[in-house]
Amino acid sequence: MAKAKKEGARKRSPMQPATERMRVLAQALRTELEQWPSVTVKRSFGMMLAYRGKTVFCALPDTKRIYHDDAIMLKFGAEKPALVQRIEADPHFIPASLDTGRNSRSESRKWRFFLLRDDADVHAAIEWLAEAYQLARGRRS
Repeated sequence: MAKAKKEGARKRSPMQPATERMRVLAQALRTELEQWPSVTVKRSFGMMLAYRGKTVFCALPDTKRIYHDDAIMLKFGAEKPALVQRIEADPHFIPASLDTGRNSRSESRKWRFFLLRDDADVHAAIEWLAEAYQLARGRRS
């Protein structure tokens, strides 16, 4: 029975190597984040995860790309309708999901993909990172 379940399970695509451009941009973002109070950055699964205290609020590519060649991931926790509207209106965000087949309350559904298509997008990324950082205050993930 277990074998039949495995055969029918959806395979996750392997993580691809990060581009040199994204590694440079991610390192610049990391340098910025490490200046913020209570932020630590840890390497995990080919990514750099930024925490405010014990709460993760973003993932940056390190050795592996994140879903898309030029993407970072942001986690906003509880998304109020006004925040969702702003995210949906911003062309940097793409409609993608980390759907793992778990229930809709899964932590993975809280992640948003933000594209850095050109170097000027770094400023917008920092603004959204600041928002995710603020929402990570006092929340545990």
